[in-house]
Amino acid sequence: MLYETAELGPVVGTRAPDFALMDHRRQLYTLDDLTGEAGVVLGFIGNLWLPTSVRRILWLQRHVTKFALMGTPVALLVRDFPHILNGFHSSSPLPVPFPLLADSDGQIHRTYAMDRNPGMLLIDRYRVVRQKWMLPDDRVWPRMQELVQAIQVVQS
Repeated sequence: MLYETAELGPVVGTRAPDFALMDHRRQLYTLDDLTGEAGVVLGFIGNLWLPTSVRRILWLQRHVTKFALMGTPVALLVRDFPHILNGFHSSSPLPVPFPLLADSDGQIHRTYAMDRNPGMLLIDRYRVVRQKWMLPDDRVWPRMQELVQAIQVVQS
């Protein structure tokens, strides 16, 4: 993949570690809670209110239905506190139809080796990392076609 690098992020083909993180309502989510029939797409970003983070959330808001129809829900792990996520939910002009999860101390970002750059993982229903994208700040997410193709490979 264009934005995949072997030396950054988790190793493709390894089992994704479980986690328990809270959303803006302080509801706890685990990896199993998030995983659909074809897996889950996990996004990792830093501070929620950075312009690049807001653009990434808006992009996911536009495309989340397509992922859901493919049996692959989306969740976004954010380096912020639940009350910050709640403020974002309250002020967003559009509903946020996927979990924003508070990784305030960055522990899960570090566990997944996603603490250096924003990125996205495709994890299959057996909790195996199937694809990763590490992104420069000027790139919102991978191209939709890349994501769809990766999900289709996981489904086959």
